[in-house]
Amino acid sequence: MSQKPLRSLIVGLVLFLGHPDHSHALTDAEALEDGMTPVESHLMLQMASTINPDLTKNGVMRAVRSHRLVIAINKSSQGRDAQTLTMFENGSEILKVKVSTGREKEELAASGRRYISTTPKGYFRPQKIYQDYLSYTWQAPMPNAVFIIGGIALHATTKSHFSELGTRASGGCIRLMPSDSLFIREKIMETGRGSRPGQFEIVNESEGRNRIRKNAIRVDGIDRYSGDLLNEKIISWDTVVVVYEE
Repeated sequence: MSQKPLRSLIVGLVLFLGHPDHSHALTDAEALEDGMTPVESHLMLQMASTINPDLTKNGVMRAVRSHRLVIAINKSSQGRDAQTLTMFENGSEILKVKVSTGREKEELAASGRRYISTTPKGYFRPQKIYQDYLSYTWQAPMPNAVFIIGGIALHATTKSHFSELGTRASGGCIRLMPSDSLFIREKIMETGRGSRPGQFEIVNESEGRNRIRKNAIRVDGIDRYSGDLLNEKIISWDTVVVVYEE
């Protein structure tokens, strides 16, 4: 590939890091629970996604042709499909809704560590599913949370954030209307052992956190940047979540 996009990315990141936004003074715990990514990790991930540029709508459609359930999230800030989630089942579109992804800005923690409120790009398998999830840092409910990497989850947002859907507004998670988040969570569970009573258990992990258990199955792992299946089995769901920007 041409070295020009890579050089442009490096120059842009250097300039970006030279101008931190000091308007937020979060603790490290608050930043991480809000789904933010440390700057140093963000730089490495941006480099990797530039070298492996298949995170586009073409990559989404390739996944749609190959997988039972695909959830595509366009984190772009502008364009017809910006800030949307589109779900495909067996090759057909079954849902398209507005979401809020990360603010995509640098934010300073009280410790002095810098974070990016970004929604990471890539191909992901769901890691954990919750019926109810409470953020202890923010004392905020996150119903129907589906974690895809670290502290990044698809989840229902609260009424105070409904008006922000369709814009970049989160610390990194993908915010949804409650009814949409429930539909998505149940569809993902259907690609495991099922969403009907008896096909899963709800386990109270701690106050406000009720996790879905005994529902995941063995599936092929997936390469985060190419979307290729890996020669290894993981415990997850037969679902692929694609976060891209186009």
